[in-house]
Amino acid sequence: MDVPVREVVRPGSLAEALLALAERPDALVIAGGTDLLVQLRDGRKRAATLVDLDRLDLAGVRETNGGIEIGAATPMDRIAADPRIRRLHPALAEAAAQIGAWPIQCRATLGGNLANASPAADTAPALLVADASLTLVSHGGTRKVPVEEFFRAPGRSALAPAELILSVLLPTPSEERGLRAFESFVKVGSRREQIISMVSLAGRALVAGDGTFSEVRLAFGSVAPTPVRARRTEHLITGRRPDAELRREATRVLQDDISPIDDVRAPAGYRRIACAVLLARFLEEAAHG
Repeated sequence: MDVPVREVVRPGSLAEALLALAERPDALVIAGGTDLLVQLRDGRKRAATLVDLDRLDLAGVRETNGGIEIGAATPMDRIAADPRIRRLHPALAEAAAQIGAWPIQCRATLGGNLANASPAADTAPALLVADASLTLVSHGGTRKVPVEEFFRAPGRSALAPAELILSVLLPTPSEERGLRAFESFVKVGSRREQIISMVSLAGRALVAGDGTFSEVRLAFGSVAPTPVRARRTEHLITGRRPDAELRREATRVLQDDISPIDDVRAPAGYRRIACAVLLARFLEEAAHG
């Protein structure tokens, strides 16, 4: 693969990596490289220097007092297989398991999926319904950014120059006695595997014994300039049972939560219809467990 890069720096510590980025304003970070190398080859991104994070200890999943912390360099296959993530945040596990083919999942990292700032990032809707936050690090120190504030526009994020994603924190999900939790992730594309999403949905609901939704979170990808929470729709659904009337109302209100565009992957009208279908399906599946 012909990639127009003059230098690759392989720092042995986080401090060295931050220094390399600070000294080279035109440098880009590479971890798994599954997106970046293609973008460099196609000319969508340019960099004289790559700062390779492979030698840094930025991968791993660990439990903390606040929940589960995932290192930015953790590959998708580890996220998809981790029993703690599968139990507490199944939407994220499902999303990680649908990013490319298995060889890609062994290389693609969580930090890379987010730093790319694509509206179609598969992990983003799942992290939105988890109320996740990112720890960012630079020479100035570390800072926390809610994932909902991280995405600014297509290809633009809250990352400052010479700043890295260090980790992602998934808070322990809220649970109440007598309520059943349901969570899922699904995406729509032109084929079953190895696709960029036309539309994706991550949803989480707490359902009472009588079928009433006590809490619901919905997040969509590929339907706005950034991945988005469907807050109007969430508000409508909360406190109600998912009967046919609610499903009709919810799919109508959802249209105000999203702003899809026409592009090479799908027209806006198709995306609106797909979102409505995915939402109705989620409500029905959540109601029946």
